[in-house]
Amino acid sequence: MQLKTYRTQARLLLKGHWQQLATMVAWWLLITMLLDAGLEGLFGAGTFWYQMGDTFASYFFYFIFLNAVFLATLKLSYHKTKGINAITPLFKKPFYTDLVILNLIQQVLNWGLLLIGLIPFYQLIGWQRVLNFSYNGLTSAAPYLMKLSQQPANYFLVLTFLLVLLVITLIQPIILAYYQILVLLKFEFPQASIKMILSLSTVILKGHWLRLLGLVLSFIGWEIVVYLTAGIGFLWFYPYLIMSVTLFYQDIKKDRIQVIQ
Repeated sequence: MQLKTYRTQARLLLKGHWQQLATMVAWWLLITMLLDAGLEGLFGAGTFWYQMGDTFASYFFYFIFLNAVFLATLKLSYHKTKGINAITPLFKKPFYTDLVILNLIQQVLNWGLLLIGLIPFYQLIGWQRVLNFSYNGLTSAAPYLMKLSQQPANYFLVLTFLLVLLVITLIQPIILAYYQILVLLKFEFPQASIKMILSLSTVILKGHWLRLLGLVLSFIGWEIVVYLTAGIGFLWFYPYLIMSVTLFYQDIKKDRIQVIQ
């Protein structure tokens, strides 16, 4: 199936449900922002206890609301509309513990990608910043890059650094898409172990990694719209992307269904 077909089918399946999924995305973002603001007000931004609370929430709470959007698109892909906004079951067996582990796997993959990309620049930014930027994400590097760019002697290195960051930014969405596929496999095979989920993902994605990358990169235009709308367009863009990845998953899984069963 051509990549544009996934996007076309995603729009058709979202028809009449786009607002519902956009609301779920909004709740995910709102809960994240409110809890973050609460932690900041309680402990102060950047303090040890703030970082501990934020890390705990990231690893054990926030992601469930994103997983609920994944589940909603999976149900819609089967033309099931009843209870598509269910969240409570994800906090229970057999899902919650394994979803926590899958979220951690996603975090580790992102850390690894950033670390590999930043290590060549350790002489420019130092090992401490390499580790700090890898853990806290690319946005944490922005203030330091602005400072470095004001020094003409570092111009070429900063430019190279920015190009590497651009490449990382383009690759990161495939990690999110892979994470989504892992979660979808858990939903479809609730009793499967993490090891089995990872094995199944390897089976169904074999020979399809570049197509998955092509699919997520095909949404770059939509991401520009998100920036132009000050982030508001994200509420409509994200369900579209997630549904497209869900349909991609359904298609490649179908090709390997005998192996999975």
